[in-house]
Amino acid sequence: MKNLIQFLFFFLMVTQICFAQWVQVGLDGKSIDEIAVKDQTIFASTDEYGGHPLFNLVGKLYRSLDNGINWTMIADSCLDVAISPTGKVFMIKDSSWFTFCLYTSTDNGDSWLLSDAVVQLVDSFGYYCGIGCIWPKSIIVSPEGNIILTILYGAGGFGTSATGFAISKDDGLTWPTPGPSVVGGNKFDFKNQQVITHGFKGGSTSAGGFIYLSLDYGTTWDFLGGDPLITVYALGLFTNGNIIVGTPEGWFSQGVYISDDLCNTWTQIANVNGKTGLSLSSGSEEGFLVGTEDLGLFLFSDEGDSLGSKNEGLTNLNIHTLTLDNNGFVYAGTANGVWRRPLSEIVTSVENESIQPTEFRLSQNYPNPFNPSTKIKYSVPQISQVQIKVFDVLGNEIETLVNEEKSVGSYELTWNAKELPSGVYFYQLRAEEYIAVKKMILIK
Repeated sequence: MKNLIQFLFFFLMVTQICFAQWVQVGLDGKSIDEIAVKDQTIFASTDEYGGHPLFNLVGKLYRSLDNGINWTMIADSCLDVAISPTGKVFMIKDSSWFTFCLYTSTDNGDSWLLSDAVVQLVDSFGYYCGIGCIWPKSIIVSPEGNIILTILYGAGGFGTSATGFAISKDDGLTWPTPGPSVVGGNKFDFKNQQVITHGFKGGSTSAGGFIYLSLDYGTTWDFLGGDPLITVYALGLFTNGNIIVGTPEGWFSQGVYISDDLCNTWTQIANVNGKTGLSLSSGSEEGFLVGTEDLGLFLFSDEGDSLGSKNEGLTNLNIHTLTLDNNGFVYAGTANGVWRRPLSEIVTSVENESIQPTEFRLSQNYPNPFNPSTKIKYSVPQISQVQIKVFDVLGNEIETLVNEEKSVGSYELTWNAKELPSGVYFYQLRAEEYIAVKKMILIK
């Protein structure tokens, strides 16, 4: 009996150690470009040479039907893959000599049908160069189940091309698009009904990178900012309205940057090559996971605080892609296989409201932009008379939200601006010698 108890204790300890880290779930020795997961099915595309006559842009597509235990190669010349909530699989594939097309499958990749998505997009983008240079670039599924197809278009090749996109709300049957006036599609992120996208355009006086924001699931778009963001490889949007980007090694703007004023100004928060990124949330906790080329994974809070590396168990720190499945696992595609780790292990330390604050702090309101109400968080490290006021863009006082003595702690209030017009407003915190001001935007 004593030996049995010792064995069980040892087994439990080993089990805990194994689960508290990244675990490889297949394709050892293969370099992974993209991952798509639903239930027990995992798709992973590699950067193995797939027979492309000009460029090594495409690879082989592998599938596991048993949560990564067994893998089978099911397609060649694959550029990207995604799975919709209905189980429909979307694949971008080079069909013949640099002619990229979108294919769909309703039987987990056993058979594929050619989509007419590119044909539908000719009216929006084809006048630039004809159907021959409208190239599907990536496929993304939003949290609401919308299918987003990114395209690269332009007559002069990569040097004068631009990125655009279409959003299908009927599982890939029709592909409406905001048209070429919205330069986006290179990267996306989603937060509640808000969608943010980054795109690029080359070969003209307006060349550069562009960021657009939608407050209505991608129906309408507002321009936020441009250059020098052409090199964005990771893009995240927090509930408080802060925006985070990662840029790769070898570009003048290498690093991780955050903006708390809708892309007007940027602050560098890490000097690492942001190669890919993934927004994470668990309950009230939020974070942004950045994958690098040689340093592995780093987690950042919604205020831009570095929460350290998340590399436990990883034996390869060259991160190519990150994705989240519907069972609470984060997947990382590396230069050596597919890896998996529970989401709960990664975001546990993002926030801890039970810790008493050690300094006064005024957080960015969320959501931001908002309509018509928004929330404001602030922290008080000592018993203090606290005052929070709202001002318009001319400095006129609009409303006093707080004017009382507060005990030590973290607080949250809701401000409703239903009687006010759209525009820029400022809120100010005064406590002891501390004064802080943040900008917020009301859009109706």
